[in-house]
Amino acid sequence: MILGAVVAISGYSVASPAGADPDPSATPTADSTGDSTGDFRVGGTIAEVRKQLDELEKRQAELAAERTASQEKLKAAQSQLDSTREQIAVVKADMSLRQDQLSQIALQQYQDRGLGGTARIMLSTSTDDLLGYISAMQQVTDTANTLFAALQAEQGTLAELERGEQASVAAIAQRQKELDALDKEAKAKVVEATLLLNGMMAVATARSNSLAGVNAVGIGVADPAKVVPNPSAKMISPIAKYTVTDSYGMRIHPFTGAYSFHNALDMAAPCGTPIVAPANGFVMDYYWTAGYGNRMVVDQGIIDGHHVVTSFNHLSAGVARPGSSVNQGQVIALVGSTGESTGCHLHYMIWIDGETVDPAQHM
Repeated sequence: MILGAVVAISGYSVASPAGADPDPSATPTADSTGDSTGDFRVGGTIAEVRKQLDELEKRQAELAAERTASQEKLKAAQSQLDSTREQIAVVKADMSLRQDQLSQIALQQYQDRGLGGTARIMLSTSTDDLLGYISAMQQVTDTANTLFAALQAEQGTLAELERGEQASVAAIAQRQKELDALDKEAKAKVVEATLLLNGMMAVATARSNSLAGVNAVGIGVADPAKVVPNPSAKMISPIAKYTVTDSYGMRIHPFTGAYSFHNALDMAAPCGTPIVAPANGFVMDYYWTAGYGNRMVVDQGIIDGHHVVTSFNHLSAGVARPGSSVNQGQVIALVGSTGESTGCHLHYMIWIDGETVDPAQHM
């Protein structure tokens, strides 16, 4: 029987059922909903998730390039808008000047209709002189009116240009917000896919390792009903007082630093602390491994219709001997820090029907 494992990552479950072939590319996952970063559905086999991760990272790079280009466009559009506004300011100033000039001409014409005009008529030496004066005044007025009309038209054109450029700046700024949102979404998807892939790889590795070294633990004794004829009704904690330093599930490995699957409950207690049998059972083996240090494996028999096997790792010493029967609550070993350990603790593992489970749920 092959050990199984279940890993929960960002709302997804990755299961490796007992009895399945340890094919890393065939680990099933749950589906996720699509999104606007390409409607990706993070899940599938390890190969599929790895491909999705590559596509997400590619999309993230494309979004970064588009955001950079958009920022340059926004900068250019804002510069053009500022330039147009400066032109509008110049035209408005010119129009103000022309308005002042027209006001002066109007005032002069008004005055000419009074004493000024009478004096001009009386001083005129001929009809041609008078008509020339009137014509000159009319020409000045017409020229000023024409120039003012042209300035008004130019102001209208610039105002229309300004509205268009404002709309362009607003559109680019809106696209910037959309790109920022998409980039954030893509980054979240990359993290999600990375965690999922790491979890799937960890489960696949754990399953592979189970075949290499602990397959016998998953199987237990040939006939647990006979070897453990009086199994306990329920299990108890193997240590009376302890502190949980690492739970069952994904974690940062203290030695490798990798985000990997932790298949046990780490129960910290002083070295030499007694460890008791969690239930009636049969000591299958006591041996040394580089990773687990001193290790004891106990078959607990059939509890509530399921075959239960436990193991106790990093021990400073074993008390019960392989091949012996033990009773629930009997001291079977002592807490230690052998093998790959960062301090005195018990790495407590439980298999139910060949699959590792969370020991915290069975004490």
